Amino acid sequence: MVSIKWTKRKSPTKEEIAKFATDNNVSNIVAELLLERDFSNQNEVNDFLHPDVSGLQDPFALNDMDKALETLDEVMQREGKIAIYGDYDADGVTSASIMRLTLKKMGVDPIVFIPNRFKDGYGPNLDEYKKLVEQKHIDLLITVDNGVSGKEQVKYLKDQGVKVIITDHHDLPAELPEADAIVHPTIPGSEYPCPYLSGAGVAFKFADALLGDDALEFVDLAAIGTVADSVALKGENRVIVTEGLKRMKDNHHVGLEALVKKCKLKLNQISEEDIGFKIAPRLNAIGRLDDASSAMELLTTSDEGLAKEIVDETEEINAKRQGLVASAYADAQDQIEQQAENGVLVLTSDQWHQGILGIVASRVVDQTHKPTMVLQYDKDSELYKGSGRSPEGFNLFDALNAHHDLFAGFGGHAQACGFSIAEPELNQLIPLLQEEPAKQSFDPNSPVEKVFDLDLKIKDFNFDLIKEINQLAPFGMGNPKPVIQLRDVRFTNSQSVGKDATHLKTTISDSNNQVSAIGFNLYEKEQENKDSICDVYGELGVNEWAGRKNLQMMINDFEVSPEAAELNHLQKIYIDYRQKILSKQLMNRFDAIVCFNQAYYEMLQRHDLDCKIIMFDENCDGQNILIYDRPHNLELFKQFLAKNKTAHTALYLHTTLTSRYLKPDMNNMKEFLKYLYSHENIKPSDMDVVANYLNIDKNDIDFYLKVFFELSFVKMVNGFVKKAEVSEQRELIESPTYLKRLQRNDVEKILIESDFDNLLNWISEFDCHN
Repeated sequence: MVSIKWTKRKSPTKEEIAKFATDNNVSNIVAELLLERDFSNQNEVNDFLHPDVSGLQDPFALNDMDKALETLDEVMQREGKIAIYGDYDADGVTSASIMRLTLKKMGVDPIVFIPNRFKDGYGPNLDEYKKLVEQKHIDLLITVDNGVSGKEQVKYLKDQGVKVIITDHHDLPAELPEADAIVHPTIPGSEYPCPYLSGAGVAFKFADALLGDDALEFVDLAAIGTVADSVALKGENRVIVTEGLKRMKDNHHVGLEALVKKCKLKLNQISEEDIGFKIAPRLNAIGRLDDASSAMELLTTSDEGLAKEIVDETEEINAKRQGLVASAYADAQDQIEQQAENGVLVLTSDQWHQGILGIVASRVVDQTHKPTMVLQYDKDSELYKGSGRSPEGFNLFDALNAHHDLFAGFGGHAQACGFSIAEPELNQLIPLLQEEPAKQSFDPNSPVEKVFDLDLKIKDFNFDLIKEINQLAPFGMGNPKPVIQLRDVRFTNSQSVGKDATHLKTTISDSNNQVSAIGFNLYEKEQENKDSICDVYGELGVNEWAGRKNLQMMINDFEVSPEAAELNHLQKIYIDYRQKILSKQLMNRFDAIVCFNQAYYEMLQRHDLDCKIIMFDENCDGQNILIYDRPHNLELFKQFLAKNKTAHTALYLHTTLTSRYLKPDMNNMKEFLKYLYSHENIKPSDMDVVANYLNIDKNDIDFYLKVFFELSFVKMVNGFVKKAEVSEQRELIESPTYLKRLQRNDVEKILIESDFDNLLNWISEFDCHN
């Protein structure tokens, strides 16, 4: 299991948090989260917390938007044929859907082509371009979510007299295609205010330029593409997702409604997490295993019957995808174990489906923290075709590009690549890849660094806290959902859940509070650290069941902190006997009974016990002992802890006192001294009367009087207590009696009043077992 090192994202002071909260009219929780995300400007805070359509940028600020509309208008004027060329993932099909619906509003019924992952590959495909020209006789091709890498393919179209509008958001190549218009947010010289638009985001801006406010009818589709493509949820992207979620119910895409219903969601309650974990995976599944054209048809149809058919098919495809992923991932475990010493994993099979290789690679990276290539042998081409993923800190593109001559095909970026390679070259590549982690100073065995946002207690958990945190929603790339740390807690009522019983259902508890929790793939880890005191990291949410809502923590990870690990060790050595009733039979189970007071030592000697009775200054290393009584001085106990490495130590800590040690009351002491100074002829035997008069306990009066004599505040003259002439200022602690009382109070507070966890924590500072 991958080791994780957790640190706080940032640590603003309480004063900084309070000032920021006041200045921006937010709660302290929201202020802390915003400070951790480097917000300082009040206008930025307001725009971030209250995104709305006023935050949508001018679409004509995008490169070539005016040229794109001129080109489209010119083709429409002559009633030319228009084709949309999309992509097979969720961002691609939502982009194509937005463009198709937009053109239909303009009176155009375009041809829509969604490439097949296995037949056509990603991006511009010259063969498919030729078919569109030769068979469909198109006059304009509009690309969505792709196109900037198609210099040669676009040249072919231009040579055939076809107009080309590229709408894309991917990294720019060294040379751009010579299209009629390239609508892209990061073209040098015309950088757009939101450079991280998704493909669907760019398509939505195209619709915005054409339709104005009517384009908001498609903002829900743009929200799906934006979340699905994991682009940064900042700036305009935040507006697109927020507005898309708000308007999802009102935009009446019958296919989307059918899909949402199949996911057992409600249109008016969709969150970005629902898109990321339920809607987008189903749209992606179609392109992974089948022809993604049906996903585009689903999002653009007005036929409820057709929508239901496609949704049912989609559900089957998604279930199949889940099964294929689970099977391939399980099948890969043997290879992962065999390659345990390798810094880069290369996993191969001729049975795995090409469409799920990237998902499997991502899971293996999560499992191992190692760059991973997952390949399927294609018998028709006699090539291994695969996908690679890598953790942060390792550039997979650079590692593979260093050996690019070995690949039949290769492309990608730092954390994800796709490729094809022949078997002899693959065998040559594998040992070369093992050198790459060292070249990049990447240690796959080092802890993965992750951050948490809030250090809270379970008592802080409530529905208002969730509302405060959700003020920062929607969450995603660039704005992760806040992670909460709970320190020094335990898991109780733990059980395994899920089809493969790997998930953890548990209750997180501290001394006074508890909250239910779920942790995916964490059951085995919990069992390995059973009954440990842990620091838990996770996200707070709501579990709704049978109409009832309860708080629930989604556990990301937990760790036994060094302090807790030491306490866990001490729990196996020290046993709490403070409330036990001792019998002779029970006492005889110990090797020795240890006394701190001579009187108890002599009393136990008379009990004819089979075990040894010893004083605290005798050695008892390696023995099972019972500490019978409590010391009057904590220093004696500290010394005992520091030198006796016992096998087990039971803490009985007996005393014959009928009440706990008395705590000196300074006001009573002053009142008593004032009384003595103002009255004549008071004898020590009169103290019962004085105690009753002053309403002070007689034991306290005797104690105070002894302290006053020791400090020379009073003296005896002819049998009477008289005021003494004090020549110098004296401190109470100079009285041996007062000092002893303080020491006994410390013993009472720490050894008796503390709960056992706190007592062990104190013992750990002096214990010699570690």
